[in-house]
Amino acid sequence: MSDWIERLDDFLKMTGREVLSHSGKISHQQAIDKAKIEYEKYKEQVKNQLSKVEEDFIKQIEAGE
Repeated sequence: MSDWIERLDDFLKMTGREVLSHSGKISHQQAIDKAKIEYEKYKEQVKNQLSKVEEDFIKQIEAGE
């Protein structure tokens, strides 16, 4: 497993990205809470938008008239 981690680190270094060498500053629970908040914002933004399927369905109905 350590060789796989090393290979991934090497890949990230090749892309010019910094490799995290510690556990970070954000707890698992903080990350979950942030994700939930962001997802709720996203749902609010798209709640009134039609899906691609709904748009196509409306086009078909309008084309049939």
